[in-house]
Amino acid sequence: MTAAADPATFGLAGFAGAGFAATAALVALAAFLAALFSALTGSGGAIILSLALAPLIGVAALVPTLSVALLITHVARVVAFRHSIDRSAAAMMAGFAVPGCAFGAVIYAWLPERAIAAVLGVFLLVLVIVKRSLASRIAASRLARLGPAGLAGASGLFGVLSGATIGGGVLALPILGAAGLAGSALVATDAAVGLMLQLTKAIVFGGAATLTAKLLGLGLLIGLCMIPGVTLAKALLVRMPLPVHGLMIDGVIALGALGFIRQALKG
Repeated sequence: MTAAADPATFGLAGFAGAGFAATAALVALAAFLAALFSALTGSGGAIILSLALAPLIGVAALVPTLSVALLITHVARVVAFRHSIDRSAAAMMAGFAVPGCAFGAVIYAWLPERAIAAVLGVFLLVLVIVKRSLASRIAASRLARLGPAGLAGASGLFGVLSGATIGGGVLALPILGAAGLAGSALVATDAAVGLMLQLTKAIVFGGAATLTAKLLGLGLLIGLCMIPGVTLAKALLVRMPLPVHGLMIDGVIALGALGFIRQALKG
């Protein structure tokens, strides 16, 4: 049996023994909570799910497993929030982000990822601090809004960084926010763009070729467990005040920033 096919190599031994039920329940709970949080904020689910699943299935199994699960949850988010999608913003952002993502994925192998991660982490932390400290002036200033040209340029850069770094999807939140989107519209549009980027990265990286039948099944299980979280998030989001939602968005951006910095500092 090869390493790729050995469940023990990926930390999946717990799925074959007496601990199957407990492990499966923990995986399902982690998937539900991650989907609930990511559907409420537009991002962060992959970070939460990675932290929760690593002790259960092993680090090596995370990328191929989550590639399947995240495709499913992105589809679920698009379906759940389809009436709130800003189609013009989604088309504009995806039109520039998808080619950028493909380019970023191609050059991923030789880009200095640690340096990029450090810059992104510091930038996002500064962004959150400035945004919170100047919230009233930013809300009142039209200069803080991205017009079509600004959205196109930011989307292209976002696409490259998303394809060339791990966890780059969190960058969509400040871009869409600066374009004037908030609440359900922000979450829905982010889901639509994210789905197209996930498909792009899967094609460029050839992620499907790394999946064993066991990991494919596990990814499908996780993805299906995430769908109820998306449904609950839709019901909660329509009742959530925009200031509270904005605070949650900033929390996700800060979490992503810390993730980038941690990635940059890893030896």
